[in-house]
Amino acid sequence: MKTILFLIALLAVSTAIAEDIFLGEDHDAGLIELEKGDDMFYWLFRSRDVPEKDPLVLWLTGGPGCSSEVALFYENGPFIIQDDLTLEKNQFSWNEVSNLLYIDQPLGTGFSRTDKPDHYARNEKMVASTMYKFLTLFIEKYPEFRGRDFYITGESYAGHYIPAITAYIAEQGNPDINLVASAIGNGLVDPYVQYPEYNKFSYENNLIGGIHSTILSAGFKLCQGLIWTRIWPLALMECQIMTTTILGFPLYPNFNVYDIRKKCSVPPLCYDFNLLDKFIDLPEVREFLGVGKRAWSSCNQVVHTFMLGDWMVDLSSKVKYALENDIKILVYSGDKDFICNWRGGEAWTHALEWQGREDFHSNEYQTWTVDEEEAGEFKQANGLTFLRVYDAGHMVPMDQPKRSLEMLKKFISHDF
Repeated sequence: MKTILFLIALLAVSTAIAEDIFLGEDHDAGLIELEKGDDMFYWLFRSRDVPEKDPLVLWLTGGPGCSSEVALFYENGPFIIQDDLTLEKNQFSWNEVSNLLYIDQPLGTGFSRTDKPDHYARNEKMVASTMYKFLTLFIEKYPEFRGRDFYITGESYAGHYIPAITAYIAEQGNPDINLVASAIGNGLVDPYVQYPEYNKFSYENNLIGGIHSTILSAGFKLCQGLIWTRIWPLALMECQIMTTTILGFPLYPNFNVYDIRKKCSVPPLCYDFNLLDKFIDLPEVREFLGVGKRAWSSCNQVVHTFMLGDWMVDLSSKVKYALENDIKILVYSGDKDFICNWRGGEAWTHALEWQGREDFHSNEYQTWTVDEEEAGEFKQANGLTFLRVYDAGHMVPMDQPKRSLEMLKKFISHDF
């Protein structure tokens, strides 16, 4: 009896410590087993507003192979890590208006694991089917989200993940997963269309001169030709060579590829995530997360390598499928990002072959304001919106936290 009481008291103390660390947020985290040897890590933050009614918003970080904890602590999550590893509340967290779900995926990313080499994702079909399986099991564990309005969001290589997952969910017709809309931030969706836009974006922003631009025009035509042949390794090599000529020495680029206004202070990722590494390794944090001593890294190179054959695949047809099945799509781009720049986002949305294309082309840009300030410009038609966010880099919620929260509010209220 004394042993039982001791264990109960210990659990109560552990819970109190966890609540103290995490500033009283209503949240859950853990692993969901997909099958023996495969599990996926999630971290759910319930809405600070009306959790029993607010929608469920999923966030996916790109890479491929980068953990969603990066976005959680540096972009749109409830916390900001301080130098002493304590947390400060983020008043512009996306769980101000939604139940916010972060997932480490594909398998092998972050805390998610597989002990089967053939289960590492190599294409978007594997990504989408695995994510769908996770979501069905997640809803079994949290039935309050069954049929709740559901939104998928993410950035960068999630420009591949999100269209694939969105279309796959639409194909299943599962009433438990009420997918309303998806949002792609500074995403790689259609490489054939997007790669040549590096030239235009770089010239407009004085990153290159006229002669260099002329050379790039020819080089990116070859890049497109190789993409068209579907010889992915050659296409990737040629396209990346052209891009690298803009950057200078690739390990020490001339500027931060995620924000051209800055220097790349910590190559190659350009940002210092050292505080996150240290926070994740705190014993009390790992105890709360239920991950034990398993390894974690911000970006997993094994996952990245397995997905290299997927890099040049065009996912725009999945966007078309989603739109034509009444799922709205928001494409937003911080206009200071180089690596997935706004010109590329603008180009692929205009190149998209779908039933609303003519209206989308003919509609003019409108000014987007936040607190009576010009925050960007957008155009839309028939469920597709393209938004250029002013003065933001690759990670829009990090650079413009208030504007990104206002963007989410408009997104989930269908106000764009």
